[in-house]
Amino acid sequence: MPTLLITNALIIDGTGQAPYAGHVLTEGERIAAVVRADSPEAADLQRRGAERVVDAGGLALSPGFIDAHSHFDWVLPLGDHAEILAPLVEQGVTTVVSGNCGYSPAPVPPGAAGRLNAYGEFVLERPLEVTWEGLGSFLETLEGQGGLLFNNAQLAGHGTCHLGAVRDLERPPGEAELEAVCDLLRQALDEGAFGLSLGLMYPPGMFYDRRALEQVARVAAEGGRVLTVHMRALSRYSGAWPVVPCFGQPHNLRALEEMLAIGLETGVRLELSHLIFVGRRSWPTAGRAIAMIEEAASRGLEVGWDIYPHFCGNSYLNVFLPAWFMQDFERNLRSRRALARLTFELTLAQHLLGFRLSDIQIMEAGIEGGERYNGLNLEEIGRMEGLSAMGAFLKLIRESSGKALQLTYGYSGDEEHEGLIERLMAHERCLFMTDTILKSKGFANPASYGAFPRILGRYVRERRVLSLSEAVGRMTSRTARWFGIPERGELREGYFADLALWDPETIADTTTRADTARRPLGIASVFINGEQVAEQGVWLEGSRRGRALRAG
Repeated sequence: MPTLLITNALIIDGTGQAPYAGHVLTEGERIAAVVRADSPEAADLQRRGAERVVDAGGLALSPGFIDAHSHFDWVLPLGDHAEILAPLVEQGVTTVVSGNCGYSPAPVPPGAAGRLNAYGEFVLERPLEVTWEGLGSFLETLEGQGGLLFNNAQLAGHGTCHLGAVRDLERPPGEAELEAVCDLLRQALDEGAFGLSLGLMYPPGMFYDRRALEQVARVAAEGGRVLTVHMRALSRYSGAWPVVPCFGQPHNLRALEEMLAIGLETGVRLELSHLIFVGRRSWPTAGRAIAMIEEAASRGLEVGWDIYPHFCGNSYLNVFLPAWFMQDFERNLRSRRALARLTFELTLAQHLLGFRLSDIQIMEAGIEGGERYNGLNLEEIGRMEGLSAMGAFLKLIRESSGKALQLTYGYSGDEEHEGLIERLMAHERCLFMTDTILKSKGFANPASYGAFPRILGRYVRERRVLSLSEAVGRMTSRTARWFGIPERGELREGYFADLALWDPETIADTTTRADTARRPLGIASVFINGEQVAEQGVWLEGSRRGRALRAG
């Protein structure tokens, strides 16, 4: 079995203990030894040698980073997925948790392949050739294509299970249909899903009431798995409830209250996906949100959240549309009255949130000739087309059926206001992720290229929000334990050899708002299951050493 010895490294083992000088030996896909440089074992280890010896020269050696939330499972079944997703391993990611926000490519009932591709259109590189049905057969399909770029820990999307059981995304389920949805979710857990995910700002999740959500949450709780949730609202005002500009609880706090209550009622382990505060007037609600989470935790709720370190996030344009508009989407697109009401509500929302349409930047327009819009914000597109920014928004909604991909800025701060994101990041309940949709065309989310280097460079080295050990622990072992990913996330004898070698003095995100697809600095080498997959920060073409992981 092949052996690798990495010597003279600054060991950051993922447990949170202080870094130390040491050496790591791997045999095949596993870590065989981790020793301190000043220990008696170190000399013996170096005498024994290995087939390959790498002198780290004082660089940091840590477990490979675990992305706690992404949507790459919609690209993994493609034969060329490694070429598309290579920026992940180039920033040190070795394992990804996918199937978030209610969207997963499995389970799929017989004959539903067309509906699945339509449902996941906005996260797809291109339509999938669906040869699987259950989540287990989906994982087998991934394993049968000659390896994955990285390890994948799959969640079962509630929306996908609803599609299979109800076959109508624009209405809530009946009693028997809800039980059928839960049966599909249970089956997915039995077949290896690490948890379930909800997307309550998207159909069909937006149409589920409290009782139905509790029933879904109990499935995860009974299976001992985590429930991740994209809540109904992430801003002070949203389309989830009627507009009440002067009275009542902010919508994001109302949405949080709903999920915390469901967690306490059902006993599920709850992960609040991308806990962000959208729009400048939403930022002040963060203190109350954190206090609500802490209060629920004091009552016994196992709860955490994840964030990305950039001030923007990706979704599709329909995320801005209220539930009433989405419930009869095609008819409302043709209704002058509905469009007038929508325009009024969105204009009011901008005022209530401290949000501008120039904060919305198109990633991929999704229409013929739409490439000219990629990278431009809605005000710039409006000027190009002789329209207002709102007119540009409605044009893209109509022509793309709302599936145009976009980046929204003003999430939890901006370049001049970093205090909120630092507060969220420093909290012990916070994990890290990318939440990216990465395709071979269009404008990229900067987190696809620089999320983890940005944390280690900007927020650890420069701003000292976290210690090096604490940050790496959140990126590795803490994430692995929370999701139940075994034998990964630590530099420990017997664990899988997922490793990242990097320079703590130079590691940095290099993306800008104008150029979001730039490799980071400071990543030297990345290893997955004992095999090198990146050298000098560049993916080794053809390297696919990852696996489809299974819970339990």
